[in-house]
Amino acid sequence: MKAIFLDRDGTLNKGIGFIHKIEAFELYDDIVLGLQRLGDYALFIVSNQSGVGRGMFTEAQMAAFNRHLLTKLKKEGISILKVYACIHHPDEQCKCRKPHPYFVEEAAREVGVSIKDSWVIGDRDTDVLLGKNAGMHSVLLLTGDGMKHLKSGRMAEPDYIAATFSQAVDFILFDRHEKLISRDEIETVILKERINKKTIVTLNGTFDILHQGHRKIIAEAKQQGSCLLVAVNSNASVCGNKGPLRPFNSEIARSRMIAAFPEVDYVTIFPEATPIALLEEIKPDVHVNGSEYGKGCIEASTVRKHGGRIHVVELLPEYSTTSLVTVPSVPAK
Repeated sequence: MKAIFLDRDGTLNKGIGFIHKIEAFELYDDIVLGLQRLGDYALFIVSNQSGVGRGMFTEAQMAAFNRHLLTKLKKEGISILKVYACIHHPDEQCKCRKPHPYFVEEAAREVGVSIKDSWVIGDRDTDVLLGKNAGMHSVLLLTGDGMKHLKSGRMAEPDYIAATFSQAVDFILFDRHEKLISRDEIETVILKERINKKTIVTLNGTFDILHQGHRKIIAEAKQQGSCLLVAVNSNASVCGNKGPLRPFNSEIARSRMIAAFPEVDYVTIFPEATPIALLEEIKPDVHVNGSEYGKGCIEASTVRKHGGRIHVVELLPEYSTTSLVTVPSVPAK
């Protein structure tokens, strides 16, 4: 069976540090729906609880907190097969503390988990390294301690860095590979859509750490026509435009997440600094841009000379990857 190994604190329930008091228990808003969507996976919790070994709380208090969590999830139809917890002090050098894969291997022995088809979701570098050490996929969450562990977490090379648990689920469950098209396929795809009388809309961007601003511009872009093609900057293009510390997520991961949006019909990757050469090939009926670029954007003359128009989306000023992620990090591979 395929499985999801979930961190606990900062991933499922809010709070950082040594969480153990039931009265402080609070799930993140998207956890219940996210776990329900993962119904085809066996669910496990793997947690480092060194507060026990440090004498900050008892093993009984930890167990009571876990029971409370499991009871809340069970009421929503969510079953956690087993909770694994390392209670040792880090100085004890035990074999069960994450990122050691001891508990994952135990789950594989006990219930026949298929490691290569399984995932780890957590907010620390140790979760990503657990996945790597066990031979699983991983998603690093920016909830909980995620921002603090962004640099070390991405150096461990997770499959995706997600702002929310729901994004992690979207990434894991993605199955719309037919939406991902190469540059060589664009001419054929656009010709087919024009024969079908579709209005072609284009949108381009980095789409690194996804946020509400991205959702807004994608939704409004789709309203401008009947076929939305999103062009995602390649890793090299992002690096050239935004500096050597970007992107946080790879071009493949970013394309996959954009293709998961139901409004998006096709996604392609472009390596150039600007999408002008690509727009010359597509000749869109509408090209969508954010308000920071406006109708006088660099794409405008190319789009208009082929009879298209520019549509400007008023952006949400409080949302951007740069404002959300301020921790220095290393480039995506």
